[in-house]
Amino acid sequence: MSELESLYQVQQLDTRIFELRGRLEDNPLKEELERLRGEEAECAEELSRVEEALEKSSRKQAALEDEIRSLDQKLSREEGKLYGGQVTNPKELRGLQAEVRSLKRKKDELETELLEEMEGQDGVRARLEELRSKDRELLALIEEKSALLERETGETASELAELEREREKWSSGVGEELMRLYEKLLAAKQNLAVVKVIEGVCQGCRVELPGKEYDRFLRTEGVFRCSNCGRILVR
Repeated sequence: MSELESLYQVQQLDTRIFELRGRLEDNPLKEELERLRGEEAECAEELSRVEEALEKSSRKQAALEDEIRSLDQKLSREEGKLYGGQVTNPKELRGLQAEVRSLKRKKDELETELLEEMEGQDGVRARLEELRSKDRELLALIEEKSALLERETGETASELAELEREREKWSSGVGEELMRLYEKLLAAKQNLAVVKVIEGVCQGCRVELPGKEYDRFLRTEGVFRCSNCGRILVR
């Protein structure tokens, strides 16, 4: 096999190698995982806030219940004095009656506040369960996509290693000077340095070679470059 034919095989391998390297760097799964992790972080943050809000509400509920129990005890004592016959002085009785009414009003206010707090907790608990469910789903999806990315990355890396070994084999059949030219063109021509000519058309720039130039190309056994794009042409 000629030097140019070997170089064309190197180009074919390089095209696939560049494609695989691009896949490793820009795998769509990476972007998807980044988005999912961002969603999960936001969900976890809100979950923490809701859990904290529920804990705060539960503490307030417990405090209200304690205060209501204390009021019940005090109300029971005052009503015992009021209706137990221990107090007969009219002025003291009026004072006890006023105290009992005040305690009952306070108890009603606290019970209303307690009821509102407990009703509010229903919505908080519902949101908490919704967030926990969403967080579990996101974590499971992240695990699934991470495993898929790892598998794809491993398969791509394995194929890439095999292609690089094969490239080394083909490049050994290309002279140093030609390989230097190839590498220079590869960097300058979007990773495409060696192309075929099909029906007189350069497959790199898609420009038809002038008649005389095409005739020279057909007669040339060595390196021939496209006059338009400068790429190395092969048959």
